[in-house]
Amino acid sequence: MSSTDQHSVKDYRERPSELDLVYNPSLGAYLVWSAGRGYFEECSKGMPLPLAFLILPIVLHWQSKEIATATLKSSGLTLFANKLGAQQEDLLALHQRALSLRDLSLASISLACATKMAVIESKSASILSLSVEKLPKPPDGIRKLGAVSEKIGVWFARISPEQVASTLRIEF
Repeated sequence: MSSTDQHSVKDYRERPSELDLVYNPSLGAYLVWSAGRGYFEECSKGMPLPLAFLILPIVLHWQSKEIATATLKSSGLTLFANKLGAQQEDLLALHQRALSLRDLSLASISLACATKMAVIESKSASILSLSVEKLPKPPDGIRKLGAVSEKIGVWFARISPEQVASTLRIEF
């Protein structure tokens, strides 16, 4: 390996960047699983797979997360979208974030399924979060992200996927 090749390969002993810590499939799997739990809690069925691709763009974006945290579960997705849309470009940016994070979302969904946190129901094209008995207790900050994800899952369950897309101004 040449010296230039050595510099292009990340040393496994290096500490991961803050971005690597946040944008990783393990965290994403937990967030998608939490959203699926909220969805199931609300309507007793699996969350349509396309909706799972919206969890990370909302929860891993500081402003969206803060607005979702401050919006009551009973208020619903429409109020969340109205708050986020106070600055029109913030709501419109959600679609672009969803596109940018689709690989991470897919890796997160895959990891959730591989670790038996969730299954994809092929007949309904939905993701069903499974009961996990020995889930380690996540740190407080991650647990809060899980609660926001669960709330978003509940909001998604209350309206059709087409209404979710229209409300959030995204396309599937």
